[in-house]
Amino acid sequence: MIELAICINTYITIVTRYLILSFVLSALISGCAVTPPAKPSPIDSTKPNIQQLLSSADGAMEQNRLTTPADDNAFDRYQQVLNLDPSNKHATDGINRIVERYLAWALDHAERSNLKKARGYVSLAEGIDPDHPNLQPVVNKINDQEDKVVSVFKLDATAVRDHSVDPSLLETIAASIARHRAFITIRAPDDRSGRWLYQELNSRLSFRIEARFERSSSASVSLTL
Repeated sequence: MIELAICINTYITIVTRYLILSFVLSALISGCAVTPPAKPSPIDSTKPNIQQLLSSADGAMEQNRLTTPADDNAFDRYQQVLNLDPSNKHATDGINRIVERYLAWALDHAERSNLKKARGYVSLAEGIDPDHPNLQPVVNKINDQEDKVVSVFKLDATAVRDHSVDPSLLETIAASIARHRAFITIRAPDDRSGRWLYQELNSRLSFRIEARFERSSSASVSLTL
């Protein structure tokens, strides 16, 4: 019986040591376990594309390729950026600059009594942003300028260049200038022919004409109040 008891105690001691050793090893193994690396954040592939589009759009702006030619202009590039990033301020500011530039050109042509071109630029601006705050003031300016136009005398550009305009037509223009005391805009193919036309008109009047000269492929004399 004594021998049996000793055997049992010995067995229990061995089992206990085994369990303790297993626990320690398990703890060590779990402590040394390798934590898998965190997955990297996904790369936003649109960012390089947006920067490229913005650069292309700005370049087109510098060359005044605002809405033409098709598929190679500033407006299309800015629109592509907004399709990728609807809140992109650079693109929205760029589109606003396009509208402002068209309106500036419209005012410039209106001041030179070239009202057809002025309204054409307004139409382009309106097609981009019909609610732009500067649109209506420019339209009003063009309308005011149109009311000031007394008449436009279209001339043959070749006759102006050759100094061979019909004298009776020059008399008619001079009489209209005198009647309205109008300011005139002379459009001619070159400086020499423009000066000749001014001198011919001025020589037919008793006062010195106030005039502005513009080089143009066409020729005309516009009278404004």
